[in-house]
Amino acid sequence: MDFRDSSAVIVPAYNAEAFLGATLEGILRHVDAARVAVVDDGSGDGTGERARQAGVTCLRHEANQGKGSALMTGLLWAKERGWQWAVTMDADGQHAPADLETFWRAAVAEETAVLVGRRGIRGTPMPWHRRFSNLLTTRMISGLAGKPVFDAQCGFRMYRLDLLAQAGFPRQGRFEWESQALVLACRKGFSVQPVDIATVYTDNGSHMRLLIDSFRFLKMYWGLAWTR
Repeated sequence: MDFRDSSAVIVPAYNAEAFLGATLEGILRHVDAARVAVVDDGSGDGTGERARQAGVTCLRHEANQGKGSALMTGLLWAKERGWQWAVTMDADGQHAPADLETFWRAAVAEETAVLVGRRGIRGTPMPWHRRFSNLLTTRMISGLAGKPVFDAQCGFRMYRLDLLAQAGFPRQGRFEWESQALVLACRKGFSVQPVDIATVYTDNGSHMRLLIDSFRFLKMYWGLAWTR
């Protein structure tokens, strides 16, 4: 089955003016602009203008609310317009737009709610601490979920939009939201399915704040651990 005609593409973006144009150019080689939404999460630069220049929908948060909240805004936009699935991609060039085709052509099991991009970690330019963090958090989140989640830190995913109607599904959040969503999907009886994608590593910087975002992740982790 080809999911192209039933999918939207969501790009959460914060102060992404420098690289959003190239990201959207790549995306639009594979999908019509009417299916693409950039969620400008309170940027102070020209992120929104870059999205409008590309001809895609620009959804604006006046103040920064975090990546999870931006994703929810985009996913709800897609669901309200009748699409059944939505692919999420980061704005900073870390995902290869050609892999949209890989998601759309995937053989998806009936119980699958999220397809997660699975990157090849070994032998890549990704720094060792990023590789270690990815392996550790993936193991931790798989333990909470009771099922493998494959690559907990990869934001290149395809969500079944019916998942949004599940009780307890997180409506807002920051970087911890993506891990929380995987756990709650699995706990509702769905599964997570891997899609092998290209490993792209750029040094475009990260908006993650090590101490406070690590604290949010651990708070989310222990909260879910106590509610199994």
